Amino acid sequence: MNISSSSSSRVTIDGVEYPYEKDGYTIYCNRLCFLDQRVLCAFKVVGAPHSIIHINVYNPPSWYALVNPPLTTGVIRTPDGTILNDSMTIVDYVADSFPSANLMPHDAIGRAQLRMFVELFNSRLSPYIFRILMSGSVEAQRSNFELLLSGAREANIHIVKQWQRPSGGGGPFWLGNRFGYVEIVLAPVVNTLVVLKHYRGLEIPETLEYAAFNHWRSEFSKSPLFVEPCPSNQEMIAAFENVVV
Repeated sequence: MNISSSSSSRVTIDGVEYPYEKDGYTIYCNRLCFLDQRVLCAFKVVGAPHSIIHINVYNPPSWYALVNPPLTTGVIRTPDGTILNDSMTIVDYVADSFPSANLMPHDAIGRAQLRMFVELFNSRLSPYIFRILMSGSVEAQRSNFELLLSGAREANIHIVKQWQRPSGGGGPFWLGNRFGYVEIVLAPVVNTLVVLKHYRGLEIPETLEYAAFNHWRSEFSKSPLFVEPCPSNQEMIAAFENVVV
């Protein structure tokens, strides 16, 4: 296998080239995917210079297999040529590589509490959003929505407790006024609730038991650190048009 590179910012492998940012970061993404949005948000928050190459997942360029053989997106090439291809791994890498951005709490307890909150979302909220969208049965949609609401109530309790801690600083983000790891990882997932409302007419109630959750969601939804790198609500709704059952 013959590998070469040049100042043109392309790597050649056996005569096939792929583009990248020379001496910088390259993100290969489909910005309509919430996993890829995590990566875009992470780089926006830390302010790391990078280039973005948008990949059509239904018709990826032939060279993309050289970057990521499974052809999934949400991939980065680091300045030293390392390829990372998992959104959570990439966000962790960014947090470690740019410690001055303070994406994570500095203490072990704070980090553990943060990870517990992320895991709560991964197990108690995210699966039900997509099950509702993928189900053609109204009964199944309602059943899954009740489970989603239960998870949202539990998330609300965690947010209230966090805002009472010194690291929470009263909100509106997990780390007070700092848009950090929690928002990078979870905001793209929570934002799919706009898709749920549009196609299923279901939304988190504006009641006291969801008040902190709704306030947190409202605040990150209008932050430039989320709005600028991510697609609009209308773009997300349109992206799901041929997916929703």
